[in-house]
Amino acid sequence: MTEYDVGDQLPVETVPAGTNLLVAGPPLTGKRGLARSLLAEGCRQGEGAAVVGTRDSVKSLRRQAPEIWEAVQDGRGGIVDCVTRQGGEHVENDDLVKYVPSPGDVTEIGIRLGGIFQHLQREGVRARFAVSTVSTMLMYADVRRVYRFLHVYAGHVERLDWLGIGVLDNSNREMFDRLAPLYDAMVQTRRGDDGTQLRVVGLGSGRSEWVDY
Repeated sequence: MTEYDVGDQLPVETVPAGTNLLVAGPPLTGKRGLARSLLAEGCRQGEGAAVVGTRDSVKSLRRQAPEIWEAVQDGRGGIVDCVTRQGGEHVENDDLVKYVPSPGDVTEIGIRLGGIFQHLQREGVRARFAVSTVSTMLMYADVRRVYRFLHVYAGHVERLDWLGIGVLDNSNREMFDRLAPLYDAMVQTRRGDDGTQLRVVGLGSGRSEWVDY
């Protein structure tokens, strides 16, 4: 398969393999939830998932996206949790669930995530990968370090023919303009009269219409 089915979440049916997709918009427009649902849908289809949870702990992912946790238990998923140890809880790493002290510990995140990528590649897993959220990393780490991290893993996504997803607030224009070029296409979110709306920019014909999410 050369494409990923996203028709249940986005106003396009598929995204080409090897695509890095940015979910961007103002705060409180459902960006993290959308990223989780894109990964969860892949897991329901038998794909794998890799998550860097800068605001989502393992416990919250188990509750909000049980399909991702099921993939982890089946050996086709992995989580880097940047929340639990920051809150003072003592937890141990295992093969596919890793804990780092802070969302700003970019080097440690990269090391732990690299092990998960190697496992999924070795097992021949077709996977979706999300950093949720990049904005939280930027609260703790220098933008240059975050850029280098995202650049490396965008390259891995392209090489492996996976689907990469980043989540970023567009409220800081300087940060947004610096990081957005790392991505091939974008899902834009905004507040509508009845809740969140979204559209896809940079795939197929260029941009979709705004639709309710």
